[in-house]
Amino acid sequence: MSEVLITLGVLGVVIAMTLPTVINNAKERETVTKVKKFYSTMSQALLMAISKHGYVDSWNFCEKANAQCVAEFVSYLKPELKIAYDCGDDTECPGMADKYITLDGKDYTNVSYKNASHFYRMTLFDGSHLWIRHSESNTCENSDTGTKNVCGLIWVDVNGAKKPNQFGNDVFAFFILKDRIIPHSGNDCYPGKGGWGCARYILEHDNMKYLRN
Repeated sequence: MSEVLITLGVLGVVIAMTLPTVINNAKERETVTKVKKFYSTMSQALLMAISKHGYVDSWNFCEKANAQCVAEFVSYLKPELKIAYDCGDDTECPGMADKYITLDGKDYTNVSYKNASHFYRMTLFDGSHLWIRHSESNTCENSDTGTKNVCGLIWVDVNGAKKPNQFGNDVFAFFILKDRIIPHSGNDCYPGKGGWGCARYILEHDNMKYLRN
């Protein structure tokens, strides 16, 4: 009997030591899958919109950083998406967090994604929450982080308002070009940095090892 208890005790210690790793690995795979699915979904939506209306630089939308102009921009994409909540500039959109943090754990204060009027917000049926803005040039002439001809940007929180609401952990950024969607080109997907480029890392490496460095 004592030998059985000792064996069970050893097994309990081993399980206690390995269970957190197993759980974290499962969460990582889930996030990787969600990022890849979102990228595929948005890429297909853009291609469908292009097949109907032409390349993005030929779309008809105003250039100002306001709710009307971004709504005109997003109107080309919406019919191609399965939207649970179409919020526009509504600050109380389900899935929207009050604040977001960068990969290094700092509050992101450059702009309020929840309150700024030049972001179009929506939640998809799979639970992912996204917000979009155009590049304020209807000829797609803007550059961002070394990427030229940017027409717009997309942010996605793959698990909605649930924490951590952190770039590189559950929040990821993408560029809309005139003919395709690409992950944000920021070279900052490692500890101590912002995490803007982590969607690119995931698509290239199929993992999130940067979280364990």
